Amino acid sequence: MMNETESKNNFQMKNATATYRGASTAGIHQSSQEVSGICRAHKFVKPVPFNGLLTNKLLTQLPGEDFARLLPHLEPVSLSCGEDLYGFEEGIRAIYFPETAVISHLYVMEDGSTTTATVIGRDGLVGLSAVLDAGTPSYYTQVIIGGSALRVEAEVIKEAFNRGGAMQRLLLSYMNARLAQLSQRAVCNGRHKLNERLCTWLLMIHDRTGDEQLPLTHEEIGQQLGVRRAGITTGCNVLRQSGAISYRRGRIRILDRQKLEAAACECYHALTQAIENSLSRKR
Repeated sequence: MMNETESKNNFQMKNATATYRGASTAGIHQSSQEVSGICRAHKFVKPVPFNGLLTNKLLTQLPGEDFARLLPHLEPVSLSCGEDLYGFEEGIRAIYFPETAVISHLYVMEDGSTTTATVIGRDGLVGLSAVLDAGTPSYYTQVIIGGSALRVEAEVIKEAFNRGGAMQRLLLSYMNARLAQLSQRAVCNGRHKLNERLCTWLLMIHDRTGDEQLPLTHEEIGQQLGVRRAGITTGCNVLRQSGAISYRRGRIRILDRQKLEAAACECYHALTQAIENSLSRKR
């Protein structure tokens, strides 16, 4: 009989053909709208075969029985960089557990400027507000780093949460970590220098991808941090000169994490500790 670890790391799921319900289903045309001067577009989430390995830390924390109950509803998908999983004030029908993809909650101001509040990767999930009946989001849920994720209907997770037990405890603990991230980011944005914030943000992305090369442009980073592209270019130049990173067009490579951590603000360790605490609690 297969043990719990083997069940999670070797489960097989049939290929699915459904497309993300938030997108238009009229042929394969994309739907887009202009919001505060920024063009937002829904693209199709592409179903893909499962690669046999489970890396999402929330799912690996579930006891075997709870995971087995959830397993038939999990659908592996591929997410594209820049894709909006949920639009502004759009209902949430599906929840995503990122595997290699990294996702953010992007807020758009009245003047068209943007800033991100949370960064989510294999340490969590997106769509939590649907589980908690918190209403439609006042932000965009955007893919920063394209990659894989596991998708499940929001009602499935909501039912599991309402049953109590391990799933409820896990999500409540994760919710506390997300609130801690929101609070820490607010402090960070108001008190710390751009170069420090840039280092913290790059470390958070690196933690969630596990890849030394990050497909990011200066403009994309500026959009996430709510600053001008020129400021990001200046910061990246400083980090390159120190030997912490290298970069070419549209790609940043982490060369020395220790130098990045030394240059980052204290928020990086606080944010990391909040996630680790949420995942280490007994279920």
